[in-house]
Amino acid sequence: MSKKIRINKYLTLCGLGSRRKVEEYIRNNKIKVNGELIKSLSYIVDADNDKLEFNNKTLSCIEKKYFIILNKPKGYITSLKDEHERPTVMDLIPDRFKKAMINPVGRLDKDSEGLLLFTNDGETAYRLTHPKFKIKKEYIVELNDPLKEEDKIKIEKGVFIYGERTNPAMLACIDSSKKIIKMTISEGKKRHIRLTFDIFSYKVKKLKRVAFGPIRLKNLYSGSYRLLREDEIKKLRRAVDL
Repeated sequence: MSKKIRINKYLTLCGLGSRRKVEEYIRNNKIKVNGELIKSLSYIVDADNDKLEFNNKTLSCIEKKYFIILNKPKGYITSLKDEHERPTVMDLIPDRFKKAMINPVGRLDKDSEGLLLFTNDGETAYRLTHPKFKIKKEYIVELNDPLKEEDKIKIEKGVFIYGERTNPAMLACIDSSKKIIKMTISEGKKRHIRLTFDIFSYKVKKLKRVAFGPIRLKNLYSGSYRLLREDEIKKLRRAVDL
């Protein structure tokens, strides 16, 4: 690693999260260098000599990179901690990985379940969640009513959420009732899928993510995790040009 490095990149190498997340920490006055609060996103760190702190805790560059897949159950918040003391996905991860500063990659809302990735590789996490890389995510959606063909066509073309049109999606009915839908999207707006179907007066009864880029959930039990295999990590990095 170069001795001189931009602060946001250095913080991701310390496992503090994606570039977006560490820049948020800087703006919120949570980062100190040599005892002084740093507010500039362009600050250059001397990696060999500067002392960096996050919430008064000394940071160091993490050499070992971990990639974990979790089958998230319903009822868990995708957050490092919750001010209301609700269960979080971190409760399902062993302390040894939490000490290595792993973070969730993106999020699933409390009522959703399925594939959730974790890593302390900030650059990979940043790219996996950045819209420009268009990483596809696949979900199984259970609706209260059969999906009408005209609604399916409109959703596939994109709908307006938060004042912006969503990217095109792919939908396929996977049972005769037309209530169980496989949906593939390449972005991740907050409550994206639930809001999409709400526009057409459908209620999402169940939402489960089954694929994130080249990684698939397969036979991992609800609430269980495992480390990604080396070949899976390579595929994941290749998907974001690393």
